[in-house]
Amino acid sequence: MIAGILMTSLTFVALFISVVAYFLHHRRGEEALLRLGRLAFYTSVVLIFAQAILLMWGILTHHFEWIYVFSYSSKSLPLYYLIATFWAGQEGTFLLWLVFGAIYGLILIRHRRDDEALVMTFMNLVQAFIVMILVKKNPFTYVWEINPAGFRAGISPLDGNGLNPLLQDPWMTIHPPILFAGYSSTMILFAFAMSALIKRNYDNWVRPAFPYALFAGMTLGIGIILGGYWAYTTLGWGGYWGWDPVENSSLIPWLISLGLIHGMVIQRRQEGMKRSNVFLALSSFILVLYGSFLTRSGVLTDFSVHSFGESELNTYLVGFVGLFLLIAALAFIMRTREFKGQKIQSEFFSRENFMLLGILVLSILAIFTFIGTSSPLLTGLFGTASNVSINYYNSLAGPLGIILAAFIALAPLMSWKRDSRDKLKSVIVHAVLALLGGIAAFFLGIKDMIPLLILILSVFLILINGEIVWRTASKGNWNFGGYLAHAGIGFMLIGILTSSVYDRSTKVTLPLGVTTEVMGYPLQYNGKLSSPDGKDKVLIDVASKTTYAKFYWSDYSQAYMVAPSVQNMPLQDLYISPIQIIPANETMTNHQTITLQKGIPFEFEGNRLTFTGYEMGEHGMNAGDMQIAAVITFVNPGSYNEQIIKPGMRMIGQKREYIPAEFPGNGRTILLEGINVESSSISLAVSEPAGANQASAGKELLAVEVSVKPLINLLWLGTLLMFFGFLTALTNRLRKQPL
Repeated sequence: MIAGILMTSLTFVALFISVVAYFLHHRRGEEALLRLGRLAFYTSVVLIFAQAILLMWGILTHHFEWIYVFSYSSKSLPLYYLIATFWAGQEGTFLLWLVFGAIYGLILIRHRRDDEALVMTFMNLVQAFIVMILVKKNPFTYVWEINPAGFRAGISPLDGNGLNPLLQDPWMTIHPPILFAGYSSTMILFAFAMSALIKRNYDNWVRPAFPYALFAGMTLGIGIILGGYWAYTTLGWGGYWGWDPVENSSLIPWLISLGLIHGMVIQRRQEGMKRSNVFLALSSFILVLYGSFLTRSGVLTDFSVHSFGESELNTYLVGFVGLFLLIAALAFIMRTREFKGQKIQSEFFSRENFMLLGILVLSILAIFTFIGTSSPLLTGLFGTASNVSINYYNSLAGPLGIILAAFIALAPLMSWKRDSRDKLKSVIVHAVLALLGGIAAFFLGIKDMIPLLILILSVFLILINGEIVWRTASKGNWNFGGYLAHAGIGFMLIGILTSSVYDRSTKVTLPLGVTTEVMGYPLQYNGKLSSPDGKDKVLIDVASKTTYAKFYWSDYSQAYMVAPSVQNMPLQDLYISPIQIIPANETMTNHQTITLQKGIPFEFEGNRLTFTGYEMGEHGMNAGDMQIAAVITFVNPGSYNEQIIKPGMRMIGQKREYIPAEFPGNGRTILLEGINVESSSISLAVSEPAGANQASAGKELLAVEVSVKPLINLLWLGTLLMFFGFLTALTNRLRKQPL
């Protein structure tokens, strides 16, 4: 659309004028330049809001002649998913970033007159670069301009491609806006820090920037957890955090923002950490830009399920990161010798020292996560790109989690500027209760050292911070937000520990209409229910209560899509994820299901089976047609003869055909029942010997993965406490110190 494209170009011009006018006003002090800078910025705000309204109007009224509307929406989508298509693609998320930036700019102009010129210079510079990207890839471009062979000029397509089924979830209507509110707020911290460097004023910027640091920490944290909850309830792989590179790209700036918040507290108390706080503020924004590059450039397409595909914006994205990294690095290096702060109290048992050590732990975790996340880029420079394993992150997060929990527990007890060892006596009762909790956990099954220490220290920090919250609130004092957030983190640590390290999982097949006891729960598969939206559901009774899990073919993805049934209970979740439906005419008389992990020998009836990899057949003529076989070595210890068996499956559109293999020695049948790429495992159905129970013979079967997630509710409870802690701290700060 010409009007939309024209508004994008005019926005860039307005922001460019505002940048120049604001910066010249800083140098010359002329009021006319200040008025020009504001006028140009206000003009950009009007144009940005107009573009956002226009795009939303185009989505809601089905203007499929616009490439963005055609690519991500369709007439079949309900209203709330139509609204969510605004941020389904790159152009929409960049426009969302601009909207938040415009709002932040209006707030800053109203409340920050003293440092308005330089802060708005850098805010507008960021905004201008984003607009330049939208000039290159504009949501209002006509479809026939992108694909002239596929569309007739002036003729609008009858319908759009629709929204990715994975994004058709209620949580995706709120998760991206919250996360982008956090992403975009880091540019305020960047602008304040750059203003401090240029003005050589390393003290006064912390006070006005602190509420924005709290806001960034709150929104980034909640956005990350909401994304994890979406993955947990939608993707069906059984978890909420897989150390995916795109997940990590949000986590890293959040960790840095948490360090900055505590560093600012120390600076305001002791006038120290001036250089570190400027560095952390600059880094939080640069890391957001780097994460945007990883997510949007397509470099992680082979390593992340969340990444955008290949993009023509790579040069712009690299330039985006490079420009602001260069600006920040040059300014910081030129001023680094000028920082003169008070020496932080050197007593080990002091509050500032424990906070400093906590910031160090957060920074170390961020650095190692950054290295792991960047591994596809780093290894690609020297050969074949590869990703680090999840064990890389888990082996690091466990020990650091222990240290961090200890600091969070003990820091609130310490006094500022003096040794506080005597105060440790006041928490002997808390320590005893935490140890008793650890002993109970040991007898309940948590016997590994690192998880047990994390649990004990998490209980310890909850008791200490919870008591401070109670005492403070009972006096009518609202200055307890930080302690409430700390208690929330303690609950989160316990929930993460129990639901991920000590979850139990098994793969089973449920015959139609037959009750099967799985992990203490009676499950019964009762067939498939067609849905008007095409997302068919499988009906599963859990202890006579009917639940639903989605299992359907997606033309959009050209693959089967699943969404789990999550039964939330006070002490645990029962998580049921469909794998496949085996029609009655393809089922065996009766069978066992076994799971093989790649490269790990599995003992079965005195034989050793090892899954070594896949053998791919040629793809068919149609998209989605393919053939795959699992290569399994079979060894009978008595004979030591190694044989190879290759059960497989052939996928033709929505239909699956099984290619059976024979169990060596007895002629029993083996079917490749399921493939789990995430865990590098396969599930096999092995027919029972002749004469076995025939209760499920000839019945349709539903293959599912059933998991039990103990105490996962503590993770969600902790998230709520953390959110209200941040919100209370932010509200209390604004009441004492308006923006």
